[in-house]
Amino acid sequence: MTHFKLFVTALMLLITAMTACSPNSTENTAEVVTVEGRAGNFLLIKGHGFSEDKHGNKVNFGNVPAQILRADGNTLLVQVPAQAASTVPVVVAVGDNVSNAMLFAYHPKLVASK
Repeated sequence: MTHFKLFVTALMLLITAMTACSPNSTENTAEVVTVEGRAGNFLLIKGHGFSEDKHGNKVNFGNVPAQILRADGNTLLVQVPAQAASTVPVVVAVGDNVSNAMLFAYHPKLVASK
């Protein structure tokens, strides 16, 4: 349960910070937030402008595409793809619209403290 709470906290940081599917502006002063997790976790991305057809959306963790499990106009449910432990940008694309990148730090194992 502690792993779940830690992941949900990190997930909420990503959801709060991610700008979904709006063209990148030339001036971006937003602070970059890094979310931590591991391959296989489920990630709920909230925003706007997503395709309701899950195949009309693309989510990449670095150069690795994530499997999109569910989509509607405001949310995407994806499974974090496997990669070596590192920090990679996460980008959402719908057609020609691409979100700003957020950072995802891969960890082989999350250790909960009591």
